[in-house]
Amino acid sequence: MSDETSGRGRLGRLFAALVSVDDDPLPNVGEDSPDGASAPDGNTTVLDVEGLSRSLAASPDPMALLSGLVVDVRGRIGADASGGSPVLPPSPLEVHLATRLVEAGLLETDVELPSLHVVRPRTSDLFYLRLDDSQVSYLALVRVIRIEAALNSVLLASRVLPSPDDATLEEIVRAEQRVARSVTAQVADVVSHADAPAVGEWDVRRALALGVESFRLPYRLTARFRVNVARGTAAFELDLVPPDAWAATCYVDGLGIVPATREMRRRAATDYNARLAVLAAGYAFAVAPQVSEVWIAGVVDTSSDHACYYSGTLRRSGLAEVDLTGSFDALAVLRAAGFALEEDDRTLSPVRQTFSLDDERLCPPERYDPPELSERTLGGAAASALGCARVDGLSANERAHRQRVASELVRELGDSTEKNVRMLLSAAREDGHEDVLDAARRCASMLVEGTLPDDPFAIEEALVEGTDLARACSRARDALVSRDLDAAGRAVTEALLPVDGLGTYDDTDTVSWRSFGSYTDRALYNRLLARPGEECRLAPAPYLEAHMIAAAADIARGRVENAVAHARRAAEVAPLSSQASANLAQCLEAAGDTEAAEEELRRLLSLAHDPEGLGIGYLGMAQLQWQHGHVLAAQACYQRATRHLGAPALMAGLAVVALIGHVGLSAGSSLEGDQADSVLRAAGIPLAPTEEVGTALLEAARAATNAGVFTVARDLMRELCALSRDDVHFGMLRSIEDEPDR
Repeated sequence: MSDETSGRGRLGRLFAALVSVDDDPLPNVGEDSPDGASAPDGNTTVLDVEGLSRSLAASPDPMALLSGLVVDVRGRIGADASGGSPVLPPSPLEVHLATRLVEAGLLETDVELPSLHVVRPRTSDLFYLRLDDSQVSYLALVRVIRIEAALNSVLLASRVLPSPDDATLEEIVRAEQRVARSVTAQVADVVSHADAPAVGEWDVRRALALGVESFRLPYRLTARFRVNVARGTAAFELDLVPPDAWAATCYVDGLGIVPATREMRRRAATDYNARLAVLAAGYAFAVAPQVSEVWIAGVVDTSSDHACYYSGTLRRSGLAEVDLTGSFDALAVLRAAGFALEEDDRTLSPVRQTFSLDDERLCPPERYDPPELSERTLGGAAASALGCARVDGLSANERAHRQRVASELVRELGDSTEKNVRMLLSAAREDGHEDVLDAARRCASMLVEGTLPDDPFAIEEALVEGTDLARACSRARDALVSRDLDAAGRAVTEALLPVDGLGTYDDTDTVSWRSFGSYTDRALYNRLLARPGEECRLAPAPYLEAHMIAAAADIARGRVENAVAHARRAAEVAPLSSQASANLAQCLEAAGDTEAAEEELRRLLSLAHDPEGLGIGYLGMAQLQWQHGHVLAAQACYQRATRHLGAPALMAGLAVVALIGHVGLSAGSSLEGDQADSVLRAAGIPLAPTEEVGTALLEAARAATNAGVFTVARDLMRELCALSRDDVHFGMLRSIEDEPDR
C-alpha cells in the first residue's frame, strides 16, 4: 500500500471516528482494546460521581472545587500503588474528567467565568451549570457549555458502561462518542414519562417543554418553540453546539485516542446538530398525535451575530421511515426533507432562516384579542375552570372599551372643535357602552368649554383617563409627594363623596362591582369568590386608588376610624389585592383590633397567589404573632416571608429589622420545613399558596391556553412559574408568544 493510500485511510478513520452513521456497539468491558490498553487492576481511586454532584451543588464556588479536582488527579497520574505507596493513581474515569475539564478551559484565565451554581434537574438528572448573571459573553458561555459537557460526559459514560470504574480510557471515549451518535434513541423513553398522548394547546406545550428538559444529551439543549395545534404545527429554534465546544480528542479504531482536528470537530458538530433536529421532530410526533409537521431552525447566536445553519420542515409521514433507535444519516434526512442548508464535506455554512417563531401561522393574532371586547363563549371544562361562560367574564381592564374607541378616533381628530365633538359622540353611540358614552359627553363638554384643547392625543387621554376620580387621584399623589396629607385626603374624599353617596359601585343581590389588578386575579375571583349567578362589573381603578389614598392619609393623621372605613371598602372592591388587604390589617391593628387584623391576614394568605402577596401576608402575620408572644409562629411566618420577598423589601422598615433581631434571639436557628408547617397549622395560619388556590391557578391556566385566550393564559402562567419555579412551566411560558403589534 502506498503512503498516499495509507494516509487517506488514516484520515478517513479519523473523520469516521467522530461522524459515523454506522451503529457501532459500545465496547465490551474487559475486551482487549485495539491498542492493547488493559483495564485497571483495581489499585486506583474511584470517581464518586454522585458524591461529586452533591459537593458541587453545595459549593459556593464550584469552579474552584473542579479546579482542585483537576490538580489532584494530575498530581496522582503515574503514582505507583504496587509499592505500598499511600497515594493511589486515579482511575481512567477520573483522568477522563480531568482531561475534558482542561480541554474545556477550566484552568485558563483568558475568559472570566460568570457566577454560577450546579444543579441536577429532576427531569434529565444531568449536570446543569445555572448562570447567576443575566448577561454573559459568548466566549464565557461556550466555556461553561464545555465544562458542563465534561461533567455530563462522565455521568453518561458511567450509565452506559457495564463497569465504569474498570473501563479503560479508550472504552470511555468510545462510549462518549456513541452517546452523541444515538441521542434520538431516547425518544420512546422520554415519551413514556410524559402524559402521552398530548392533546390540545396546553398538553402539547407541556409535553414539548418536558421533552426539552428531559432529553439526556452530552451538550445542553437550549430550544425555543411555538405550537398551533389547530394547524397541526410545532416549531423549534434550536441553539446548535458550536465546533469550538466539541471535545478536543477522540477515539479512532487502530489509532486509539488522538487529537481531533478542527475539521473533525466541525464535522462532528454538524452530525450532532442535525440529529438534534430529528430528535425534536421525532419526539413531537411521538408525543403529540395532533402535530403533523415540525418547523425547525438550527441557529448559533454569538455576542455580535445570529446565524442559521439549517431551516425547514419535517413531516410526520417523512420521518416515519426513519428508525430513531438505529443507524441513519441525520444530515441526509434533513436534505431529503428539503431543508435550507449549505453543506460542503459535512460542514454547514449559514443560510437564510425560512420562518420566524412569530409567524402568524404559528401565532394567530386573535389569541390576543382583549377579553373585555370578546363575544366568544366558553363551553364545558373551560367554563368550569375559568368560572365564566363567556370570555368577557375574564375582563380585568375597565378602560378597554374607551381605549378601543380612543385609539380609533385619534387618527381622525383634528383642530376643529365642532368636528371633534361630533366624531366623539358618534363613536360613543356606535360603541354603545355606558362608560364610553359618559366619557364622550364629558370630553365634548370640556371641548366646548375650552378646558380641553383640540389636540388628538389630549382628547385620547381625557377619554380614557379623564374622570373626576382619576384627576383627584393625580392631585392626591402630587400632594403626597409634597407631604401635604391634608390636601391629599381632601382631594380624594371630595371626589368620592358623590360616588359613594349615590352608591354607584355598591353591590346588589345580582351585581357585584370589583377591581382587579390582573387577569389572574379575575380568574381566581371567578373560581373562588364569585356568588352563583353573580354579574361582576368592573369598578374603575381610580375608585380603588382613591380609597387607598384616603386610608393612608387618614391613618397618618390619626383618623383611625375613617382609615379603617376606607381600607375596608378598598378590600371589598379588590378582594384579591394583597396591598388592599395588608392596608386594612394595618389600619385594624392601629385601631387596636388585632384579632380582626389577624383574620384579615388569614384571608389574604388563603387567597395569595404571587410572591409579593405571600411575602407581605406572612411578614404582617409574623409581626402580629410576635406581638402576641407566639415566638415560634412568628419565626415560621418570617421564614415563609423570606422565601418570597427579597432583602430590600424585608429591610424596608425599622420595625422589620427589630422583628428579625427579636425572632433570631428568641427562636434560635431556623425551623425545619415540616416543623414550621406544623407550627402554622397549630396557629390556624394558612399554608400559602393553598392547595385550592394552586389547583384553581393550574386549571385556569390550562383552560385559557386551550381556549386561545392568551392575554389571560400568559398572565396565569407567569404567576404559576413564580410559585412553582418549575423548569417545565418556564418552558411553557416561553412558548407563549408576545402580544403582536396591532
